[in-house]
Amino acid sequence: MNKFSFKQKNVLITGASGGLGSALTKLLADRGARLVVTSRSEKALNELISNLPLKEDAVSISADLSEPGEAARLVQDAISAFGRIDVLINNAGVGYFALMEEATEENIRRLFEVNTFSPLALIKAMLPEMQKKGSGRLVNIVSCAGRVPIPTVGVYGGSKSALAIMANTMRLELAPQGIDIINIYPGTVATAFEEHAFREEERPGLCPKDICGQPRFRIAQEILEAAAGPPGEVWLERAGKWYSTAALIWPDYVDRRLATLRDQVIEKKTLKQRPWRLFQVESAIACNLQCIMCPWREMAKKVENRGIMTPAVWGAIRPYLDRVQSVDFTGGGEPLLQPKLAEWITDATKAGCETGFLSNGLLLTEDKLKKILDAGINWICISMDGATAEMYNKIRVGSNFDRVCENLANIARLRKGKVPKTMINFVLMDINVHQMKEIVQLAVRLGVDQVNFKQCDVIRGQQGEGLGLFASEETRETRRLQKSLNKARRLAKRLNIETTAFAFTPQELAVCEQDPRDSVFIRYDGAVAPCINLALGGPTTFLGKDVTMPSVHYGRLPGDDLMDLWETESCQFYRKKFQARIEKYDRIIMDNLIGASGGNRLKVLKEAQEAMPDPPKGCNVCHYLFDI
Repeated sequence: MNKFSFKQKNVLITGASGGLGSALTKLLADRGARLVVTSRSEKALNELISNLPLKEDAVSISADLSEPGEAARLVQDAISAFGRIDVLINNAGVGYFALMEEATEENIRRLFEVNTFSPLALIKAMLPEMQKKGSGRLVNIVSCAGRVPIPTVGVYGGSKSALAIMANTMRLELAPQGIDIINIYPGTVATAFEEHAFREEERPGLCPKDICGQPRFRIAQEILEAAAGPPGEVWLERAGKWYSTAALIWPDYVDRRLATLRDQVIEKKTLKQRPWRLFQVESAIACNLQCIMCPWREMAKKVENRGIMTPAVWGAIRPYLDRVQSVDFTGGGEPLLQPKLAEWITDATKAGCETGFLSNGLLLTEDKLKKILDAGINWICISMDGATAEMYNKIRVGSNFDRVCENLANIARLRKGKVPKTMINFVLMDINVHQMKEIVQLAVRLGVDQVNFKQCDVIRGQQGEGLGLFASEETRETRRLQKSLNKARRLAKRLNIETTAFAFTPQELAVCEQDPRDSVFIRYDGAVAPCINLALGGPTTFLGKDVTMPSVHYGRLPGDDLMDLWETESCQFYRKKFQARIEKYDRIIMDNLIGASGGNRLKVLKEAQEAMPDPPKGCNVCHYLFDI
């Protein structure tokens, strides 16, 4: 087919006075189109037309497409103005930021009226004239939000998805009549779209910058190129198409990628970018227990300052708190031994950080808990590796099961609403693995929100060696364990308890959850490292083989400046190495999702894993990178 030309074509464009709409209008005028432009604001339309080169070839019609019936009236007025309409560009749209549970019926209906019902009504009102002359072009600006479960954008995505599906169906039905329908997915455009969106509970938008998205004239140019092409769907943003395809083929993968965004928007945190995602601050390596699997027990006996982080180290961290999203006060020891813990949590909370810590819970008295709650803690996780007193006390030597249960139950009793979130860490070992269901039931009784099933994965010397249940390859035993774990997680789901779990056999990841591209581990003595495993190296075991975990330090606080350490050669090495791995991994998956039918999932994953550059030394023998 010959390339479609807008020259001397009569074009009706909705939402013309908006950022993208005005850019489309000006480019269409430059291409010699005769325009009917519409929006709610007559003043904005008049101003738009006054800046066009040939004002006599443009007509403005104000219309409020949130009102039923306006679409049909608009089409009649447009046809009356020029005698016919050759092209309709459904550009008008409005956003809505709200959790699905808080979206109001009134706003849902209003959004669908503008984004779905009016565009559909405009198309149907156009059809009789287009069918008479046997030609016409109907262009819809839609969104990948209609294909991807983006938190707080569900209603908007639903409205755009509904339009896209119906328009695609009409495209097939109308093709024999010479009428072309094109759905265009532009991606994020630098306009005031988010600023003008509806929202509930002051939900922030998703733009992480003051100016977000591609320049509007560049996208408008690409839209018009697509609108002059063959009928069908056109994606202007590769990542949007990738996510949309992955949401159908690998929904769990997309859910994991969107989990951080979900947590931020639920807490109504600003998405303005901060250089760091996480500071893991080892407030203490000292511990009050002698747990049978603890890899740091012997190290903690030989450290300076009794293994307690000093205020001087925290003082070197404090100036950068407003540049980090989250602070985890956990390391190899017991955070509640840090006398300044509540004070430091307050510092981080005031700086806008999410805060939390992992504790054995024995020292979490009611008085201490109240101070921590007042400090604004977001989550507390308690290590409980037994669902009964007998099992728990055998593993957590020196603790007291009943007291820890009481302390954990106090959080649910004293907290406000669901903050802080409460979790139990359950480390799987031969002696306790049969209690997976029981720990879920205990969590219900104590008012806990989530259970994390962990592997005994960190080993130093003899500590923790031989206690892990994972294997280098799948066996009958690992399949049995996985089956038991799945049963426990299904029980948790029925009881409204969230769960997380690691694999029983290695599955190499592009980067572990620590992700040194945007996080640092700060040891009790101020040493700054990529993660806790590399901060505290030594003899270890990796998938049954004796190896040595190297010690990697960027520098040490307070003598060095944290930002200077972030720019050191060693820090840059880890950041660049993992960025290269992620880019290669994502590229392989994206090419398979977009360039073909998706292929065999396991085959694609294996190809992506094999294509990645080798991980840094130390990470190549760390169970975390292999999802164990």
